[in-house]
Amino acid sequence: MSQYPPPPYGAPASPPYGVPLPPPPPRRPRPSGWWFVVGGGLILAGIAIGIGLFVWTLKGFLETDATVPADGRQHAVSVGTDGDRMLWVHPFDRADCTIADRATGQEVTYSPVTGSFTRSSGSSGEWVADRRFDPGSGDLMVMCTPKGGPVEIGPAPEIGTFVGGIFATILAPVLLGAAGLIVLIVTGVKFANGAPRRPQQPTPSYGPPPGNPPR
Repeated sequence: MSQYPPPPYGAPASPPYGVPLPPPPPRRPRPSGWWFVVGGGLILAGIAIGIGLFVWTLKGFLETDATVPADGRQHAVSVGTDGDRMLWVHPFDRADCTIADRATGQEVTYSPVTGSFTRSSGSSGEWVADRRFDPGSGDLMVMCTPKGGPVEIGPAPEIGTFVGGIFATILAPVLLGAAGLIVLIVTGVKFANGAPRRPQQPTPSYGPPPGNPPR
């Protein structure tokens, strides 16, 4: 007859003395350190893509095909033909210019600018978008009356492309950065709670020992 009282109803019975407890479940091995590189690479890629998209979005504002002085003379210039071009003038020193297509000899027809566009190009001061036109062949003859400052001709920014570029500039770095941060956090938690990775043991060889082959 046992000298120990029985356990309360519903309580698990304690193992008898002398019987070892079962070992705890083995910890999973730590993840490879390359996962930290993957997480950091996603964050860096998000930053690089964001900068690239930002520069691409502002390309229509920063790029200039030609600068023409307001001297009353004709100037031959070549501009891109991948889209409409815009005439940029100084806000308080506007020049009056006429543009003709050298391939056809016809004068270019202007169209109004939808919206207000302003940019600054360093020492040349502030510029505002004055008129928009189709470049035609791209080979133009420009003449500006000497009653204002010089003019610049550059790509006309598209509102839809600009808004989409700004949205992509914000969204792409956020998504890639969040994915990289999640990878770093999950890898760090598993690395802290995991068992050290054991080096791979060489596979034993059961062939004859090295040396002279048996006769």
